[in-house]
Amino acid sequence: MIKALAVGLGLVLGAGVVSAQPKRTPKRKPPVSAPKSPKADDKQPAATPPADTPNPKPGDATGATPPASPATPTATPAPPTATPPAPTPAPGPASGTVTPISSGARAKPAPLKTDEKAGTNEALQKNAGYKTVSKADEDRAVTAFRQANDYLNNGLFPQAAARYREALSFWDHPAVHYNLALALINLDQPIEVFDQLNEAIKYGNDPIGQDKFDHAKEYLKLVAGQLADIEVSCTKVGAKISVDGKEVFTAPGSYKAKVRVGKHTFYGDKEGYNARVTAPFIGPGETFRIELKLYTAKELTRYRRRWDKEWMPYTVIGAGALVGIIGGGFEYLASSNFKDFDTAVAKCNTTSVMNSPKTTPMGCPSSTSGLLDMRNSGNTKRTIGIVGYGVAGAAIATGAVLAYLNRSQPYQIRPEDLEEEKAETAAHPVAFTPIVSPEMTGAMVQGHF
Repeated sequence: MIKALAVGLGLVLGAGVVSAQPKRTPKRKPPVSAPKSPKADDKQPAATPPADTPNPKPGDATGATPPASPATPTATPAPPTATPPAPTPAPGPASGTVTPISSGARAKPAPLKTDEKAGTNEALQKNAGYKTVSKADEDRAVTAFRQANDYLNNGLFPQAAARYREALSFWDHPAVHYNLALALINLDQPIEVFDQLNEAIKYGNDPIGQDKFDHAKEYLKLVAGQLADIEVSCTKVGAKISVDGKEVFTAPGSYKAKVRVGKHTFYGDKEGYNARVTAPFIGPGETFRIELKLYTAKELTRYRRRWDKEWMPYTVIGAGALVGIIGGGFEYLASSNFKDFDTAVAKCNTTSVMNSPKTTPMGCPSSTSGLLDMRNSGNTKRTIGIVGYGVAGAAIATGAVLAYLNRSQPYQIRPEDLEEEKAETAAHPVAFTPIVSPEMTGAMVQGHF
Protein backbone atom coordinates (compact mmCIF):
# COMPACT_ATOMS: atom_id res chain seq x y z
CA MET A 1 0.00 0.00 0.00
CA ILE A 2 2.86 2.37 0.81
CA LYS A 3 4.51 1.64 -2.53
CA ALA A 4 1.25 2.24 -4.41
CA LEU A 5 0.74 5.58 -2.68
CA ALA A 6 4.33 6.69 -3.34
CA VAL A 7 4.06 5.72 -7.02
CA GLY A 8 0.79 7.64 -7.40
CA LEU A 9 2.18 10.77 -5.77
CA GLY A 10 5.29 10.55 -7.94
CA LEU A 11 3.13 10.43 -11.06
CA VAL A 12 1.19 13.53 -9.91
CA LEU A 13 4.36 15.54 -9.30
CA GLY A 14 5.96 14.33 -12.52
CA ALA A 15 2.94 15.39 -14.54
CA GLY A 16 3.08 18.86 -12.94
CA VAL A 17 6.74 19.40 -13.74
CA VAL A 18 6.45 18.06 -17.28
CA SER A 19 3.41 20.20 -18.02
CA ALA A 20 5.18 23.34 -16.87
CA GLN A 21 7.07 23.73 -20.09
CA PRO A 22 8.35 27.11 -21.26
CA LYS A 23 5.90 29.09 -23.34
CA ARG A 24 6.78 29.37 -26.96
CA THR A 25 7.27 32.98 -27.88
CA PRO A 26 4.93 33.81 -30.75
CA LYS A 27 6.74 34.59 -33.94
CA ARG A 28 6.71 38.26 -34.77
CA LYS A 29 5.76 39.20 -38.25
CA PRO A 30 8.93 40.02 -40.16
CA PRO A 31 9.16 43.74 -40.94
CA VAL A 32 9.06 44.89 -44.50
CA SER A 33 12.68 45.29 -45.42
CA ALA A 34 14.41 47.19 -48.12
CA PRO A 35 15.18 45.40 -51.36
CA LYS A 36 18.15 43.13 -51.12
CA SER A 37 21.29 45.10 -51.68
CA PRO A 38 24.36 43.87 -53.51
CA LYS A 39 26.99 42.25 -51.39
CA ALA A 40 30.22 43.98 -50.56
CA ASP A 41 32.11 41.85 -53.08
CA ASP A 42 29.81 42.75 -55.97
CA LYS A 43 31.68 44.73 -58.54
CA GLN A 44 30.73 48.37 -58.94
CA PRO A 45 31.10 50.07 -62.35
CA ALA A 46 33.49 52.96 -62.45
CA ALA A 47 32.35 56.20 -64.05
CA THR A 48 34.03 57.03 -67.38
CA PRO A 49 35.29 60.61 -67.70
CA PRO A 50 33.76 62.61 -70.54
CA ALA A 51 35.58 62.16 -73.82
CA ASP A 52 36.12 65.87 -74.22
CA THR A 53 37.60 66.35 -70.75
CA PRO A 54 41.36 65.75 -70.55
CA ASN A 55 42.71 63.75 -67.65
CA PRO A 56 43.99 66.42 -65.23
CA LYS A 57 47.38 66.09 -63.62
CA PRO A 58 48.13 66.94 -60.00
CA GLY A 59 49.62 70.37 -59.57
CA ASP A 60 51.58 71.99 -56.78
CA ALA A 61 51.69 75.37 -55.14
CA THR A 62 55.27 76.20 -56.16
CA GLY A 63 54.56 75.79 -59.87
CA ALA A 64 51.94 78.54 -59.96
CA THR A 65 52.28 81.25 -62.62
CA PRO A 66 52.42 84.79 -61.16
CA PRO A 67 49.22 86.69 -61.90
CA ALA A 68 49.11 89.57 -64.30
CA SER A 69 47.07 91.59 -61.82
CA PRO A 70 45.99 91.24 -58.14
CA ALA A 71 42.48 90.42 -59.32
CA THR A 72 43.47 87.05 -60.78
CA PRO A 73 44.35 83.87 -58.84
CA THR A 74 48.04 83.33 -58.23
CA ALA A 75 48.00 79.54 -58.56
CA THR A 76 46.39 76.97 -60.78
CA PRO A 77 44.54 74.58 -58.43
CA ALA A 78 45.31 70.92 -58.62
CA PRO A 79 42.48 68.67 -59.74
CA PRO A 80 40.52 66.66 -57.20
CA THR A 81 42.25 63.46 -56.20
CA ALA A 82 39.77 62.46 -53.56
CA THR A 83 39.98 58.77 -52.91
CA PRO A 84 36.53 57.35 -53.64
CA PRO A 85 35.14 54.54 -51.51
CA ALA A 86 36.20 51.21 -52.97
CA PRO A 87 33.61 48.54 -52.30
CA THR A 88 35.51 46.02 -54.42
CA PRO A 89 39.18 45.11 -54.83
CA ALA A 90 38.86 45.60 -58.59
CA PRO A 91 41.30 48.11 -60.07
CA GLY A 92 39.92 51.64 -59.90
CA PRO A 93 40.10 54.43 -62.43
CA ALA A 94 43.13 56.57 -63.01
CA SER A 95 43.97 59.32 -60.54
CA GLY A 96 41.82 62.40 -60.94
CA THR A 97 38.68 60.64 -62.17
CA VAL A 98 35.41 60.44 -60.25
CA THR A 99 33.93 57.11 -59.21
CA PRO A 100 30.28 57.30 -58.09
CA ILE A 101 29.15 55.13 -55.21
CA SER A 102 26.27 52.77 -55.90
CA SER A 103 23.17 53.79 -53.98
CA GLY A 104 22.52 50.12 -53.26
CA ALA A 105 25.75 49.58 -51.34
CA ARG A 106 25.01 48.71 -47.72
CA ALA A 107 28.53 49.16 -46.38
CA LYS A 108 29.78 52.49 -45.11
CA PRO A 109 31.93 54.23 -47.73
CA ALA A 110 35.60 54.79 -47.07
CA PRO A 111 36.62 58.32 -46.00
CA LEU A 112 37.46 60.79 -48.75
CA LYS A 113 40.97 62.19 -49.13
CA THR A 114 42.53 64.76 -51.43
CA ASP A 115 46.07 65.94 -52.12
CA GLU A 116 45.01 69.17 -53.80
CA LYS A 117 47.13 72.10 -52.65
CA ALA A 118 46.42 75.80 -52.29
CA GLY A 119 48.44 78.64 -53.74
CA THR A 120 50.62 80.37 -51.17
CA ASN A 121 49.77 83.85 -52.48
CA GLU A 122 46.21 83.38 -53.65
CA ALA A 123 44.16 86.53 -53.98
CA LEU A 124 40.45 86.92 -53.21
CA GLN A 125 38.56 88.46 -56.09
CA LYS A 126 36.07 91.24 -55.37
CA ASN A 127 34.13 91.67 -58.58
CA ALA A 128 31.82 88.63 -58.58
CA GLY A 129 28.60 90.17 -57.27
CA TYR A 130 28.83 88.66 -53.80
CA LYS A 131 29.21 90.37 -50.46
CA THR A 132 31.90 93.05 -50.24
CA VAL A 133 33.64 94.19 -47.06
CA SER A 134 35.80 97.03 -45.84
CA LYS A 135 39.47 97.23 -46.72
CA ALA A 136 40.45 96.39 -43.12
CA ASP A 137 38.32 93.25 -43.03
CA GLU A 138 39.56 92.29 -46.48
CA ASP A 139 43.18 92.52 -45.32
CA ARG A 140 42.45 90.44 -42.21
CA ALA A 141 40.65 87.84 -44.28
CA VAL A 142 43.51 87.60 -46.81
CA THR A 143 46.10 87.26 -44.03
CA ALA A 144 44.17 84.44 -42.32
CA PHE A 145 43.44 82.85 -45.70
CA ARG A 146 47.10 82.66 -46.70
CA GLN A 147 48.16 81.34 -43.29
CA ALA A 148 45.47 78.65 -43.65
CA ASN A 149 46.83 77.77 -47.09
CA ASP A 150 50.27 77.16 -45.58
CA TYR A 151 48.72 74.85 -42.97
CA LEU A 152 46.76 73.02 -45.67
CA ASN A 153 49.82 72.48 -47.87
CA ASN A 154 51.77 71.13 -44.87
CA GLY A 155 49.03 68.66 -43.90
CA LEU A 156 47.96 70.54 -40.75
CA PHE A 157 44.27 70.24 -41.56
CA PRO A 158 42.70 71.15 -38.17
CA GLN A 159 44.78 74.34 -37.98
CA ALA A 160 43.95 75.13 -41.59
CA ALA A 161 40.21 74.71 -40.98
CA ALA A 162 40.37 77.00 -37.95
CA ARG A 163 42.16 79.75 -39.91
CA TYR A 164 39.78 79.45 -42.87
CA ARG A 165 36.84 79.93 -40.51
CA GLU A 166 38.58 82.97 -39.07
CA ALA A 167 38.96 84.37 -42.58
CA LEU A 168 35.24 83.76 -43.21
CA SER A 169 34.39 85.76 -40.11
CA PHE A 170 35.92 88.79 -41.85
CA TRP A 171 34.91 88.04 -45.45
CA ASP A 172 32.39 85.43 -46.55
CA HIS A 173 34.24 84.62 -49.77
CA PRO A 174 33.59 81.58 -52.03
CA ALA A 175 37.33 80.90 -52.44
CA VAL A 176 37.70 80.56 -48.67
CA HIS A 177 34.77 78.12 -48.59
CA TYR A 178 36.44 76.07 -51.32
CA ASN A 179 39.77 75.77 -49.53
CA LEU A 180 38.00 75.08 -46.25
CA ALA A 181 36.26 72.18 -48.00
CA LEU A 182 39.69 70.79 -48.99
CA ALA A 183 40.75 70.75 -45.33
CA LEU A 184 37.46 69.20 -44.20
CA ILE A 185 37.72 66.44 -46.83
CA ASN A 186 40.94 65.31 -45.17
CA LEU A 187 39.27 65.55 -41.74
CA ASP A 188 36.48 63.19 -42.90
CA GLN A 189 33.63 65.64 -42.34
CA PRO A 190 31.44 65.06 -45.41
CA ILE A 191 28.42 67.02 -44.20
CA GLU A 192 30.48 70.19 -43.67
CA VAL A 193 32.28 69.54 -46.98
CA PHE A 194 28.91 69.44 -48.75
CA ASP A 195 27.87 72.75 -47.20
CA GLN A 196 31.19 74.49 -47.95
CA LEU A 197 31.28 73.34 -51.57
CA ASN A 198 27.77 74.63 -52.18
CA GLU A 199 28.81 77.97 -50.73
CA ALA A 200 31.87 77.96 -52.98
CA ILE A 201 29.85 77.58 -56.19
CA LYS A 202 26.92 79.77 -55.13
CA TYR A 203 28.04 82.70 -57.27
CA GLY A 204 29.32 80.76 -60.26
CA ASN A 205 32.89 80.43 -61.43
CA ASP A 206 34.02 84.08 -61.20
CA PRO A 207 35.04 84.13 -57.51
CA ILE A 208 37.07 80.88 -57.65
CA GLY A 209 37.93 80.38 -61.32
CA GLN A 210 36.70 77.79 -63.77
CA ASP A 211 39.12 75.05 -62.66
CA LYS A 212 38.11 75.20 -59.01
CA PHE A 213 34.46 75.53 -60.00
CA ASP A 214 34.69 72.28 -62.00
CA HIS A 215 36.64 70.56 -59.23
CA ALA A 216 34.02 71.65 -56.67
CA LYS A 217 31.30 69.95 -58.71
CA GLU A 218 33.37 66.76 -58.89
CA TYR A 219 33.92 66.85 -55.14
CA LEU A 220 30.17 67.27 -54.65
CA LYS A 221 29.59 64.09 -56.64
CA LEU A 222 32.08 62.25 -54.47
CA VAL A 223 30.72 63.52 -51.18
CA ALA A 224 27.17 62.65 -52.27
CA GLY A 225 28.22 59.01 -51.90
CA GLN A 226 28.89 59.69 -48.22
CA LEU A 227 25.52 61.27 -47.40
CA ALA A 228 21.83 60.51 -47.07
CA ASP A 229 18.76 62.61 -46.21
CA ILE A 230 16.45 62.40 -43.19
CA GLU A 231 13.09 64.03 -42.56
CA VAL A 232 11.71 63.84 -39.01
CA SER A 233 8.38 65.19 -37.83
CA CYS A 234 6.39 65.10 -34.59
CA THR A 235 3.07 66.64 -33.55
CA LYS A 236 3.30 66.05 -29.77
CA VAL A 237 3.44 69.58 -28.35
CA GLY A 238 6.51 70.15 -26.19
CA ALA A 239 8.31 66.96 -27.17
CA LYS A 240 12.05 67.36 -27.65
CA ILE A 241 13.26 65.52 -30.74
CA SER A 242 16.87 64.33 -31.02
CA VAL A 243 18.79 62.72 -33.85
CA ASP A 244 21.80 60.61 -32.86
CA GLY A 245 21.77 62.17 -29.39
CA LYS A 246 21.63 65.78 -30.60
CA GLU A 247 18.45 67.78 -30.00
CA VAL A 248 17.20 69.23 -33.29
CA PHE A 249 13.78 70.75 -32.56
CA THR A 250 10.85 70.96 -30.17
CA ALA A 251 7.53 69.63 -31.45
CA PRO A 252 5.29 70.34 -33.18
CA GLY A 253 7.45 70.68 -36.24
CA SER A 254 9.78 68.88 -38.59
CA TYR A 255 13.47 68.65 -39.37
CA LYS A 256 15.35 67.92 -42.58
CA ALA A 257 19.09 67.37 -42.80
CA LYS A 258 21.95 65.58 -44.45
CA VAL A 259 23.44 62.71 -42.46
CA ARG A 260 26.24 60.28 -43.01
CA VAL A 261 25.45 56.93 -44.57
CA GLY A 262 24.63 54.27 -41.96
CA LYS A 263 22.23 53.68 -39.07
CA HIS A 264 20.74 56.54 -37.07
CA THR A 265 18.65 56.86 -33.91
CA PHE A 266 15.64 59.16 -33.53
CA TYR A 267 14.41 59.96 -30.03
CA GLY A 268 11.42 61.92 -28.79
CA ASP A 269 11.10 62.85 -25.14
CA LYS A 270 8.46 64.56 -23.05
CA GLU A 271 7.61 64.09 -19.38
CA GLY A 272 5.62 60.87 -19.20
CA TYR A 273 6.17 60.07 -22.88
CA ASN A 274 8.98 58.68 -24.97
CA ALA A 275 9.73 57.25 -28.39
CA ARG A 276 12.93 55.74 -29.70
CA VAL A 277 13.43 54.45 -33.24
CA THR A 278 16.65 53.06 -34.70
CA ALA A 279 16.53 53.45 -38.46
CA PRO A 280 17.84 50.71 -40.73
CA PHE A 281 20.91 51.33 -42.83
CA ILE A 282 20.35 54.48 -44.88
CA GLY A 283 22.34 54.25 -48.08
CA PRO A 284 23.92 56.97 -50.24
CA GLY A 285 21.37 59.30 -51.76
CA GLU A 286 18.45 57.68 -49.90
CA THR A 287 15.84 59.60 -47.91
CA PHE A 288 14.48 58.32 -44.59
CA ARG A 289 11.20 59.88 -43.46
CA ILE A 290 9.60 59.21 -40.11
CA GLU A 291 6.90 60.72 -37.92
CA LEU A 292 7.63 60.09 -34.26
CA LYS A 293 4.68 59.09 -32.10
CA LEU A 294 5.16 59.42 -28.34
CA TYR A 295 3.58 57.01 -25.87
CA THR A 296 3.53 56.64 -22.11
CA ALA A 297 5.45 53.84 -20.45
CA LYS A 298 2.12 52.30 -19.44
CA GLU A 299 0.95 52.13 -23.05
CA LEU A 300 4.14 50.34 -24.05
CA THR A 301 4.11 47.90 -21.10
CA ARG A 302 3.00 44.30 -21.58
CA TYR A 303 3.06 41.27 -19.27
CA ARG A 304 4.05 37.68 -19.91
CA ARG A 305 4.60 34.41 -18.04
CA ARG A 306 7.19 31.70 -18.46
CA TRP A 307 4.66 28.94 -19.22
CA ASP A 308 1.30 28.77 -20.97
CA LYS A 309 -0.40 26.67 -18.25
CA GLU A 310 -0.73 29.24 -15.50
CA TRP A 311 -2.79 26.82 -13.39
CA MET A 312 -0.13 24.10 -13.19
CA PRO A 313 1.89 25.47 -10.21
CA TYR A 314 -1.29 25.88 -8.19
CA THR A 315 -2.39 22.37 -9.16
CA VAL A 316 0.88 21.00 -7.79
CA ILE A 317 0.37 22.98 -4.57
CA GLY A 318 -3.19 21.69 -4.30
CA ALA A 319 -2.07 18.11 -4.90
CA GLY A 320 0.54 18.50 -2.17
CA ALA A 321 -2.05 19.84 0.23
CA LEU A 322 -4.34 16.91 -0.60
CA VAL A 323 -1.55 14.42 0.03
CA GLY A 324 -0.89 16.14 3.37
CA ILE A 325 -4.53 15.78 4.33
CA ILE A 326 -4.45 12.11 3.38
CA GLY A 327 -1.28 11.70 5.44
CA GLY A 328 -3.04 13.35 8.35
CA GLY A 329 -5.93 10.93 7.94
CA PHE A 330 -3.55 7.95 8.11
CA GLU A 331 -1.91 9.48 11.16
CA TYR A 332 -5.31 9.78 12.81
CA LEU A 333 -6.14 6.15 11.99
CA ALA A 334 -2.78 5.06 13.37
CA SER A 335 -3.51 6.85 16.63
CA SER A 336 -6.89 5.10 16.77
CA ASN A 337 -5.22 1.68 16.25
CA PHE A 338 -2.73 2.40 19.01
CA LYS A 339 -5.54 3.41 21.36
CA ASP A 340 -7.39 0.18 20.61
CA PHE A 341 -4.17 -1.73 21.18
CA ASP A 342 -3.61 -0.02 24.56
CA THR A 343 -7.23 -0.68 25.56
CA ALA A 344 -6.92 -4.38 24.67
CA VAL A 345 -3.66 -4.72 26.60
CA ALA A 346 -5.13 -2.93 29.64
CA LYS A 347 -8.18 -5.16 29.52
CA CYS A 348 -6.00 -8.25 29.36
CA ASN A 349 -3.96 -7.09 32.33
CA THR A 350 -7.07 -6.72 34.51
CA THR A 351 -7.63 -10.48 34.33
CA SER A 352 -6.07 -11.72 37.58
CA VAL A 353 -6.04 -14.48 40.12
CA MET A 354 -7.15 -13.53 43.62
CA ASN A 355 -4.39 -14.25 46.10
CA SER A 356 -5.06 -13.06 49.52
CA PRO A 357 -4.36 -10.45 50.52
CA LYS A 358 -3.10 -9.15 47.05
CA THR A 359 -4.36 -9.37 43.47
CA THR A 360 -1.62 -10.41 40.99
CA PRO A 361 -2.06 -9.35 37.29
CA MET A 362 -1.87 -12.23 34.87
CA GLY A 363 -0.51 -10.17 31.84
CA CYS A 364 -1.13 -10.87 28.12
CA PRO A 365 0.94 -13.29 26.12
CA SER A 366 2.47 -12.00 22.84
CA SER A 367 0.44 -14.51 20.91
CA THR A 368 -2.84 -13.02 22.05
CA SER A 369 -5.13 -12.93 19.01
CA GLY A 370 -5.59 -9.47 17.42
CA LEU A 371 -3.08 -7.54 19.53
CA LEU A 372 -0.19 -7.82 17.09
CA ASP A 373 -2.47 -7.00 14.14
CA MET A 374 -3.63 -3.80 15.82
CA ARG A 375 -0.09 -2.70 16.59
CA ASN A 376 1.22 -3.52 13.11
CA SER A 377 -1.72 -1.74 11.48
CA GLY A 378 -1.01 1.34 13.58
CA ASN A 379 2.68 1.31 12.65
CA THR A 380 1.84 0.98 8.94
CA LYS A 381 -0.65 3.81 8.98
CA ARG A 382 1.75 6.04 10.91
CA THR A 383 4.47 5.31 8.35
CA ILE A 384 2.09 6.17 5.51
CA GLY A 385 1.16 9.39 7.28
CA ILE A 386 4.80 10.40 7.73
CA VAL A 387 5.56 9.64 4.07
CA GLY A 388 2.47 11.61 3.08
CA TYR A 389 3.67 14.61 5.08
CA GLY A 390 7.03 14.48 3.31
CA VAL A 391 5.51 14.18 -0.14
CA ALA A 392 3.06 16.98 0.64
CA GLY A 393 5.85 19.28 1.78
CA ALA A 394 7.89 18.55 -1.36
CA ALA A 395 4.87 19.10 -3.61
CA ILE A 396 3.91 22.38 -1.94
CA ALA A 397 7.51 23.62 -2.14
CA THR A 398 7.74 22.63 -5.83
CA GLY A 399 4.46 24.34 -6.62
CA ALA A 400 5.55 27.49 -4.81
CA VAL A 401 8.81 27.61 -6.81
CA LEU A 402 6.91 27.06 -10.07
CA ALA A 403 4.41 29.78 -9.16
CA TYR A 404 7.27 32.20 -8.47
CA LEU A 405 9.02 31.39 -11.73
CA ASN A 406 5.75 31.74 -13.64
CA ARG A 407 4.80 35.07 -12.11
CA SER A 408 3.67 37.82 -14.46
CA GLN A 409 6.60 39.99 -15.53
CA PRO A 410 6.38 43.36 -17.35
CA TYR A 411 8.31 44.18 -20.50
CA GLN A 412 8.38 47.06 -22.96
CA ILE A 413 7.28 46.83 -26.58
CA ARG A 414 8.36 49.15 -29.39
CA PRO A 415 6.09 51.96 -30.58
CA GLU A 416 5.77 50.27 -33.96
CA ASP A 417 4.63 47.07 -32.19
CA LEU A 418 1.87 49.07 -30.52
CA GLU A 419 0.87 50.47 -33.89
CA GLU A 420 0.67 46.94 -35.27
CA GLU A 421 -1.53 45.89 -32.34
CA LYS A 422 -3.88 48.77 -33.01
CA ALA A 423 -3.94 47.95 -36.70
CA GLU A 424 -4.91 44.33 -36.04
CA THR A 425 -7.91 45.33 -33.93
CA ALA A 426 -8.99 48.33 -35.95
CA ALA A 427 -10.95 48.39 -39.17
CA HIS A 428 -8.60 50.83 -40.89
CA PRO A 429 -5.34 49.74 -42.63
CA VAL A 430 -1.99 49.30 -40.93
CA ALA A 431 -0.95 52.48 -39.14
CA PHE A 432 2.82 51.89 -39.17
CA THR A 433 3.91 51.62 -42.79
CA PRO A 434 7.50 51.01 -43.85
CA ILE A 435 8.40 52.88 -47.03
CA VAL A 436 10.90 51.17 -49.30
CA SER A 437 11.90 52.17 -52.81
CA PRO A 438 15.11 52.47 -54.82
CA GLU A 439 15.21 56.18 -53.97
CA MET A 440 13.98 56.14 -50.40
CA THR A 441 13.86 54.00 -47.28
CA GLY A 442 11.82 55.00 -44.23
CA ALA A 443 8.60 54.67 -42.33
CA MET A 444 5.40 56.64 -41.96
CA VAL A 445 3.39 56.34 -38.75
CA GLN A 446 -0.27 57.31 -38.80
CA GLY A 447 -3.07 57.03 -36.27
CA HIS A 448 -4.36 58.65 -33.07
CA PHE A 449 -2.89 59.00 -29.59
